[in-house]
Amino acid sequence: MMRFVLTQLLALSLLLSGCSGVFVGFVSNPGGTMSVSGTVSIVQLGVITDPTGATITFTAVTFVNPGTATTINFCGDQRSHFPMNQLVRADFSTGAFCSALVAVVIIT
Repeated sequence: MMRFVLTQLLALSLLLSGCSGVFVGFVSNPGGTMSVSGTVSIVQLGVITDPTGATITFTAVTFVNPGTATTINFCGDQRSHFPMNQLVRADFSTGAFCSALVAVVIIT
């Protein structure tokens, strides 16, 4: 659980480093597939080092809905799956450092 919190704090600091203000919400669900939808507003590639020294690449994606924003860290470089300013739904399963992307659907 501590690793998850540290990962989220790192992602938050990456997101806030170039913005004047951003609300970031987090989703945690051990096991099972989850979905998030919204308009893609921020897509940013990042890396962290796990306790064993391995480097983990993740893609932080912020989904915006009226009044809320949610950021999910997807494992690997997933930037090509998230077109800016498009309404999408992403299905994923959560992990310790990032979430495994299952499917992305662009909603028209």
